[in-house]
Amino acid sequence: MLPVLGDLIGEASCVGAALCWAVAVILFRPGIARYGAPAVNLAKCTIATVLLGLTTLALGQVTDLRAAPAAAVAWIAVSGLVGMTIGDTALFASVNRLGVHRALLLQTLAPLCTAALARLAYGEHLVPAQALGGVVVLGGVALVILQQRPARERGGPAALLPGVLLGVLGAVGQGSGVVLAKIGMAELPFLAASFVRLATATVGLLAVLAASGRSADIARVLGTGLAYRALLVPSVLGTYVAILLMMAGIAFAPASVAAVLLSLPPVFSLFIEARVSGTPITLRGLVGTALAVGGVALIVSAG
Repeated sequence: MLPVLGDLIGEASCVGAALCWAVAVILFRPGIARYGAPAVNLAKCTIATVLLGLTTLALGQVTDLRAAPAAAVAWIAVSGLVGMTIGDTALFASVNRLGVHRALLLQTLAPLCTAALARLAYGEHLVPAQALGGVVVLGGVALVILQQRPARERGGPAALLPGVLLGVLGAVGQGSGVVLAKIGMAELPFLAASFVRLATATVGLLAVLAASGRSADIARVLGTGLAYRALLVPSVLGTYVAILLMMAGIAFAPASVAAVLLSLPPVFSLFIEARVSGTPITLRGLVGTALAVGGVALIVSAG
């Protein structure tokens, strides 16, 4: 009975994490349009870094962080730059161009990127079922991305291309970040590793904004109460709470089940965005989303 209860807690936590992320990205969208993707990502990472730092300190994992080999910390830090500084910024920029659902649907490509990169990094083989899953994911994503949109959003495939490329870059960043983090996380607990990733991503975003002459954006999101009030809730919900729920899900649920349930944000965003924007849900959108998530399930279960 207790193992079953543990599985249920883990599965519910994974679903909760996916829901938190879907809601957070929808709440981030006005801020992205106002402040820009890098600035919003900076605010998100800064807020979550502070909260995770305090949690790491409260749970006594600072000792683990200090004792971890420098190489392990370095791998995790690089994963933060790749997965969050680059990956999340690209995702937010894609959200601004494509909308929440289509941008999040492109993130279902991340497990495919992870599987491909894991083969290069660890020699893991891509089995036929994973290859089939990749094809199914690509088919589902294409079905949704290329469906006809309302007149205000039309402009042909060429108009979608920048947003699609940014979404793919976000998925590649996330997939690469997972592979890089996996190298270092054998030596470091998940919570402390998440703190390192977020802290490094924050520093990376500060450097990118400063180097590109956008220091004013740093002041806009970190130095004004207005920006904090607009971005605080989605930052806490989508990064801090989602990470804690994801940790619980990974700890209690079977790994393959957890991975599939954590890929559900596009499903939630399909219904939430339709409710918020009034855009009707199409059969093509439902089928494409189901195919993309089903393809992720194939990739994960065959891994």
